Amino acid sequence: MSQPTYRFERPAGLEIVRKPKLTVAVIVACRGGQEKLDLLMASLAAQSYPKELISVYVIDDGSESAIELPRIKPSKSKIIRYKNAPSKWGKTAATNDVVAKIKADVYWFVDADMIFDKDHLAHHMKWHHDGDDYAVLGWKRFVQEWNYTPQTAFEMIVAHKFNQMHTESWGKTLWEERVQRTQDLIHPALDGYRAFVGATFSMKSQLWKKLGGYRRDLITGEDTELGWRLFMEGVRIVPDREALSWHLGYSTVELNKEEIDRHNLPALAQYIPEMKKVRAQSIDSWKIPTYEVVIDVRSCSLSKLLEIRSNLLSLPGTQANFILLANWRCLKERYSPVGDPNADLREIYSWLKGQSSFSFKEISNGNLGIEEIITFFSDEPIPFHIYVDGNFDQIFDGKALTDYLLSSENGCVGLATKQDRRAFALFHPALARARTLGGSTYKEVANTWGVLWLTFEDFNAMSTGSKYRIKRTVNFFKREGKKINSASQLLIFIKKIVKILFRKILK
Repeated sequence: MSQPTYRFERPAGLEIVRKPKLTVAVIVACRGGQEKLDLLMASLAAQSYPKELISVYVIDDGSESAIELPRIKPSKSKIIRYKNAPSKWGKTAATNDVVAKIKADVYWFVDADMIFDKDHLAHHMKWHHDGDDYAVLGWKRFVQEWNYTPQTAFEMIVAHKFNQMHTESWGKTLWEERVQRTQDLIHPALDGYRAFVGATFSMKSQLWKKLGGYRRDLITGEDTELGWRLFMEGVRIVPDREALSWHLGYSTVELNKEEIDRHNLPALAQYIPEMKKVRAQSIDSWKIPTYEVVIDVRSCSLSKLLEIRSNLLSLPGTQANFILLANWRCLKERYSPVGDPNADLREIYSWLKGQSSFSFKEISNGNLGIEEIITFFSDEPIPFHIYVDGNFDQIFDGKALTDYLLSSENGCVGLATKQDRRAFALFHPALARARTLGGSTYKEVANTWGVLWLTFEDFNAMSTGSKYRIKRTVNFFKREGKKINSASQLLIFIKKIVKILFRKILK
């Protein structure tokens, strides 16, 4: 990251760079679809970004009829035949393996059924010339029919007649509404990752390598999961409204939504904690939890610890990993069950040592500084990290604290009781960015995201007051109501309301 930035903020009105210097590798993974690929390559040849800085790599992922380079194409274009094997096939594997061997400043990933406006790539690149922590999305519209040839398409794009190529088109309503609602992902909340789509996106090559590319075990939906990791990394995701494109025909999801959802939802839910509704359908544990909780249990009882866990996981579909800090070595010393000075600690260990969601970290006696506490948090894309003193002398509701953290848009929100017991919640995007800047992680979270400390009494008054409950209810109805675009969506909304009311009544 070249310049520390505040939250997801970014410059307004960036202009196309007049003398660009960054090289671009255009990555196109395809299996069949020669006709659409020919049109794509014509639009790539028409790009205004300097030709000498562009290289195109077409990955043929086992097409029945081998893909060929068309006549109209960028001068530096190459086909790579990806050799399939039983455990080595598909877009994620092919893309990861090929891109690992490509050198360029920026990777631009595009689908083979796209056509781009003349300045599409130039609009991507203005962001990458500004900083290292951008992932840029092009703006696309879908078209059902087209009758132009690659030559005609090339000529129209070069002549700035891109918008005249189609008089009828449509966009993804929910996608566009999400972008609009979040001020183009400057305020993305926690579901901003859903706006990341794979038809046309770019990022610095060093960022792609840091993330490790796509998850290889995902056959489809890999862009959604990548968007989650980008968001958790604190990357600024930019949907550029000036980077125009046409998507030729319906998307695979639109044509096969039921089958795609059946395949994708459980696979993606393994890695994306925000998919709570999917996770709530199963009692199994998931690869990435919703919360990572560090608890100093040196002065904690088992009942207090279980109370903290119960309050945190009250919402179906949530999961937590717990890191318990104490002088665990003392349990190896000789003792008597009668009058055991470590009875509470021993009881915690005896009950929880067999549970995979609990791990035990050794610490020495003495007070823990906040910088030391933060070192126990992992780099995994877990949205919320929580710390709480085990002897927190009030009922600690971690769910309420993380809800407040998210709504406040701070990187960290902490609580302190009258007895000076501490608890705080840390947002992973803020943590991830702070760790790239060096120095004090806590100070960098404050500088780039914001830190807020409250007394427990003030927080409790805010989080349980009638005004707060009304605000949360109104925001819920607004958020969920915007998802209704069909009778089936309305039915889902009604069922959700009934479930919430039923849960409240039982409680």
